[in-house]
Amino acid sequence: MKYTIYTILMICTFGAYAQDGGFYYGTRLALGESNLESKGIDNSQSKLFWQLGAASAFQLTNNIGITADFLLTGKGAKGNGSVENGGITGPSEYTYDEDISLINGEVPLALKLSYPVGGLYLKAYAGPSINFNFVGTHSRTYDNEGYNNNNGFNNSKIKTLETMSTSFVYGAGVDVKAGNNRLFFLDVRLSQSMADIGTINGEGIQSSFVALTAGYMFK
Repeated sequence: MKYTIYTILMICTFGAYAQDGGFYYGTRLALGESNLESKGIDNSQSKLFWQLGAASAFQLTNNIGITADFLLTGKGAKGNGSVENGGITGPSEYTYDEDISLINGEVPLALKLSYPVGGLYLKAYAGPSINFNFVGTHSRTYDNEGYNNNNGFNNSKIKTLETMSTSFVYGAGVDVKAGNNRLFFLDVRLSQSMADIGTINGEGIQSSFVALTAGYMFK
C-alpha cells in the first residue's frame, strides 16, 4: 500500500492547481490507536496514541509540497498472558496483565501532493520518520496477590530500546485555506516501523499507529 500511494498522488497532479507556494508553519495534534508487534508481548492489544508538536510545509510547485513535523508522541500496547512456576505441590500457573508505554520524539518528512475540489484541497502524503526514544516503561500485574507482591512490577524502565529508529508514515486528508494565508488541515495518518525499535522480554519490537490529526498553519 505504501508503494502505490506515490502512483495515486502523481496521477492527481496533472492539470490541477493547488495551494499557493511558500513556507507554512503551525501546530499539529493527533489522537488514535497504537500497537507494538512482538513475540515478547502475549495477546498484544492497542493503546491510546497521542501526538502534539510543530507542523510545517513548503509548497514547491502548485501541486507538490514537502512537509516536516517536530512532534512529541505517546504510544504503546497492552497484553496479557500466564507463567508457570514450580512449587512443593507441583507447578502453578499465574496469569497477568501488562502495559508498555513509550514517549518518543518524531520528525516525519513527507512528499505531499494535493488536488483542489471546490474550496478544499484533497491531499495525500508519504515519507520516512526519524524517531528518538525518550523513555519506555513496562508494568506487569499478576492476578495472584501473593505472587504479584514478589514478581510484579510497575513502570519499570525499559533499557533495551534503541535511541533512534525509523518508520514509514503515510496518510490522506484535506486542507482548507482561510484568509490572511491561514491553512487548517485534517487527515488520517498511519505509521509502521521499518526495523525493530528495541526488545522486550527478549524479543524484537515494532511499532505502528493510526490516528486522526488536525492542525493550523500560516505563512
